[in-house]
Amino acid sequence: MVVMTTRGRAVVLVVALALAASLLTLAVVLAKPAQAQAGTSTLTDQSTFNGSFLSCANEFVQIQGTMNTVAHTTTDANGEVHTVSRFNIQGQGVSDSGAKYVFNVNNVFIVNSSGGAPYFNVTFTQSAKLIRQGEATPTDDDRDINLLIHQTVNAQGELTSEILKVEEVCT
Repeated sequence: MVVMTTRGRAVVLVVALALAASLLTLAVVLAKPAQAQAGTSTLTDQSTFNGSFLSCANEFVQIQGTMNTVAHTTTDANGEVHTVSRFNIQGQGVSDSGAKYVFNVNNVFIVNSSGGAPYFNVTFTQSAKLIRQGEATPTDDDRDINLLIHQTVNAQGELTSEILKVEEVCT
């Protein structure tokens, strides 16, 4: 879990899990020699999820739920590898004060690389919602977080492009 501050508020993101999975994918992709034949593979997984998230009321909410993952990799005839991984987390939680929340996260991770050369580009997007439940919810207690990370490394192993964009809104 990564904690970032934006405009004085702490934003808790489910980035560590996705980035760890993406780095593993990238390591596997870059370790493979260029292949002469095209091929595809798809991996799916469903697992339990437990995590803490900060509400707009500055309370930690303990979330329990399910994470679904689908990763699809294609290697083309030129040995270039293209991977798209999707992570979806749905869960419910309770804050220290007893407020109930629902939680939904959608992540998309895309890696394109040339079989053996260090060239690659990576794009990671995340959309997260933490929504307070009940009739008497405060007006600014729902949290929406959107994240975009993009990096490009050229054939010489040099970082040539990098974007980091975080948007957070309490509604």
